[in-house]
Amino acid sequence: MSKNFIRKPFGNFFLKKSLQMRLIIKIVIAVLISTLVTSATLLMTYIIKFGDTAFYRVLLGETMDIGPREDIANIIWPSLVASALVNLLVAVGIGFYASRKYAVPVYKLEQWADLLKDGKMTAKLRFREKEEFRDLSSHCNELSEKLRKEFLKIKGEAAAIIKEHPDLVAAKNIDAVVKNFELDAMPIEVNTSYYRLQDVQGAQADPTSSSGV
Repeated sequence: MSKNFIRKPFGNFFLKKSLQMRLIIKIVIAVLISTLVTSATLLMTYIIKFGDTAFYRVLLGETMDIGPREDIANIIWPSLVASALVNLLVAVGIGFYASRKYAVPVYKLEQWADLLKDGKMTAKLRFREKEEFRDLSSHCNELSEKLRKEFLKIKGEAAAIIKEHPDLVAAKNIDAVVKNFELDAMPIEVNTSYYRLQDVQGAQADPTSSSGV
């Protein structure tokens, strides 16, 4: 029976929640550390150059008055805090985007591996991100195709042996094992947007068996 798994990027955003959360946290921490290092570097540069963070402000006017002694930190902290908040928001946004881009291929690769584990040797891995994952999908599909052809050879050899020696138990056992694999079924395409399972007759999609990805 066919199954269509429709892509729902918002409804099922966290395909690999623990993996995605770890990636988001790492990105946020990296951005926060970068912001803190930048702020500390700015203050240290001022201290090294002038020996102190305090300064006198000259009030331009007719009298050229010198204002009260001020601390540079009190002036730049508001802008640094605002910058840190903006950086934090940007980091969270990048983290969510990157985690999704990272998790979806991993999830689909697991789906492909599970199909092979269940004996569905016609499984083909497909990615919407063609350039980034073309080599990976090619290697995976070459592996599954090679295994499928090897099992077909074993199946043919077992059938030939059984035909000549109907009572040979070993050949019957091999044939029984090989029959657990789907070697001639319609291709099963595993995409980053959905995966479609079709039987030999090309049955219509089962609307009750869908899950968003």
